[in-house]
Amino acid sequence: MKSFHDLPDYKDLRKLWKQEPVSPPVPDLELTPDHWVERGAEVIGWSLAQLEHWISASGWLRAWLRLNLFLSIVLTSAGVLLLPPVAQVLEQLARSSHWLGLIFGEVFKLLTGLPPVVISVGVLYLAFVVYRRIRRRHQQRRSHMPDEYYQ
Repeated sequence: MKSFHDLPDYKDLRKLWKQEPVSPPVPDLELTPDHWVERGAEVIGWSLAQLEHWISASGWLRAWLRLNLFLSIVLTSAGVLLLPPVAQVLEQLARSSHWLGLIFGEVFKLLTGLPPVVISVGVLYLAFVVYRRIRRRHQQRRSHMPDEYYQ
């Protein structure tokens, strides 16, 4: 994002929250020759509609459920699409770190197996090389400076 102007407008975000008032359920008083299962399903559906109207006549429950269903579908699809590749990358990273750990472990075993005299000579040689390099750079800087610099 470059600025706050790139953020979505709050009016666009309100489109996800579609709250509409729920009309009270009206029973169908016409008796039809339905099977007992169909009639029981109609009674249960009417009771649920009456309960929904009683809980939230303004429609916030329906809007809340719709928003949560939308978010769960989005997050589930993202998880289904992204988790297998991420798991594979992490598995390969774990394998490679295991192999790198084994290699470095063998190198450190070799170094600790060397006698301390060899390690001391190597450190002294390294210090000598670094000292020579620093001294050479210092002499090069001094040779490029004019004589009036020190006066």
